[in-house]
Amino acid sequence: MAQNKWLRLFEQFVADIRINSKEIVSTDRRGVPLMLWESQRRFIYEVGTGLDNGIHQFNCLKGRQGGITTISLAIDVFWLAMHDGISGAMVTDDEKNKRKNRSEITSYINSFPAGYFGEGKFAIKTSNRDRMEFTNGASLQFLVAGTKKKSIAWAEGIGYAFIHCTEVAKYAEADGVKSLIEGFAQKNPHRLLIMESTAYGFNHWKDRYDSGRADPLTQRSFFIGWWANDNNRIEQSDPRFVRYGREKPNREEREKLVAVKQLYDWEITKEQLAWIRWKEVDAGREQDLLQQNNPWTERDAFVQSGYSFFEVRLITKDIRRLIEEQKAGKEEALYKGYRYVADVGEESDKPDFFSFAMDRLYPENRSAHELVELKIWEEPVNGAKYVIGFDVAYGRSDGEHKDGNAIEVFRCYADKMVQVAEYVTYGVDVRIASWVFFHLCAAYDDVMGNIEIGGPGRLVMLEFDHLRELLKAEHNAQKVKDRNWGEAAAQARWYLYHKPDSLGAGYVYNFETNWRTKPELMRNIKACYLLGEIVIRSRKLLDEMALVQVDEDGGIGAPESPDPDKKDDRVFAMAFACKAWVDWVRKDMLSRGLTFEMSQKIEREEISPVTVGVNQLVHRWLAKVNAQADEEPPRGSAWHEENGLV
Repeated sequence: MAQNKWLRLFEQFVADIRINSKEIVSTDRRGVPLMLWESQRRFIYEVGTGLDNGIHQFNCLKGRQGGITTISLAIDVFWLAMHDGISGAMVTDDEKNKRKNRSEITSYINSFPAGYFGEGKFAIKTSNRDRMEFTNGASLQFLVAGTKKKSIAWAEGIGYAFIHCTEVAKYAEADGVKSLIEGFAQKNPHRLLIMESTAYGFNHWKDRYDSGRADPLTQRSFFIGWWANDNNRIEQSDPRFVRYGREKPNREEREKLVAVKQLYDWEITKEQLAWIRWKEVDAGREQDLLQQNNPWTERDAFVQSGYSFFEVRLITKDIRRLIEEQKAGKEEALYKGYRYVADVGEESDKPDFFSFAMDRLYPENRSAHELVELKIWEEPVNGAKYVIGFDVAYGRSDGEHKDGNAIEVFRCYADKMVQVAEYVTYGVDVRIASWVFFHLCAAYDDVMGNIEIGGPGRLVMLEFDHLRELLKAEHNAQKVKDRNWGEAAAQARWYLYHKPDSLGAGYVYNFETNWRTKPELMRNIKACYLLGEIVIRSRKLLDEMALVQVDEDGGIGAPESPDPDKKDDRVFAMAFACKAWVDWVRKDMLSRGLTFEMSQKIEREEISPVTVGVNQLVHRWLAKVNAQADEEPPRGSAWHEENGLV
């Protein structure tokens, strides 16, 4: 095959197509030429050069309104015309787009002059709402994947040598896409699979796109951003340019300009920068939708898109903060890594609590990094208060969803809580995970624990009480003494939950998520994160937060996935910790004035304990005076005299 054969053929074919345009007046019945934008030229280049190099599967991540579907439909017509008898499928997200794309394909074919493909060689032979057949024996099936959960029957039963899927991210069923691809030809030299879509959060489309990045020998994944659309610019003669185009790029914009240049070899102009600034102002509170439709880079497309439950811009900002802190080698960004080992006891072949130990690992070693279960950013501080959230799994690694045990530890202040430790593992028995929880409660001492008691959570409570009794048992006295465990978990206490709609004073230990309590739990954590009251040090926790969405039934969580990297266990563990802080710990610390800044000054000995005590007394006295002022005046004689009633 000659170098750039397909690329040259595509370019020539597209030059001969005619379209109907609302902007340009046609000079004949065929329509107007398809004037390619930079975005469309890039698409043709990627597919053409890929085919020249033996690649048959393409995944295009795109911005909106870049003309990618338009140019890919042109390639559809070209491929059907070039390959006699080929069986193809065109897949859309809904019926409306199916009708639109079918109409456009028909228009393209009819725009060529008679005899262009050879006398009677290629023309529409039969056509209905679901299928087209052509005079060269080729056929094109029109399929609708659907945006809501449905049967995957649309993708089963027939194999294809040519497939074009558009807006893949909106397909409801990942299994349908998988079934479709399983039916794709494996050895046919004329096979071609094109998938193109905007981003829609962390879903099956991202998995597909990432798989192409990981397998460049058989697939090609490529990105085309908003900047490649020739229309996305404000000319300097436009009055809007004075407002949006005169200022120099700020720091964030400079970083994005450099990223686009380095990654995609494109220099964004002043006119383009003015356009995206105008769009950002115009988007207002719908910034997330703007980022989904007009991403600068492929990473931004996935991180900053979808209907995330949390503010994705804040998540992105925190991720950048972590990266910068790690590059600068800041102490608060570095962690110590550990792995728990449960050896068997002297008198049993079962794991023994008194043989339970931690192995120090060094994350800079890649093999050791993958074994890290416990990350500690800040070791226990005497006198500090902590909350621990525990999202409990069943301890199965072979289940359908593979949920993990996740424990999040936060240090508490009056105005915020700061992540100090994180434990996450999969496939560990709930009893062993309970030992980890007990150990962390003992290590961080003055702590309130809050666990998910649905499922096996109550087993954790039973094991926690059992371990306390175990440490008190006389026959274990020497073991306890040798390990200095005499006061282990002495100050640890459970979170107490009171139903908001309950008229009584009763409480229950810990928290059980259900259709009524889950929104309450998650709205609490969302508000605290939005107000900057949570400092997160775990990159994986932030990645999980980006996955959490509100589905069409109002459910809150990450989409179901067997992949441990696409779960929400860390998020819910943090939510349990935050609930304990808000409901019980924060109020006491507020009354004592123990803000983050004040606590840091105390630890640096910039403020003496005596000063702190006096400040707390004054604060409580003022609070008491204010409370008394709000009360009704006494109804005695003094009140009558003051009001002229005697």
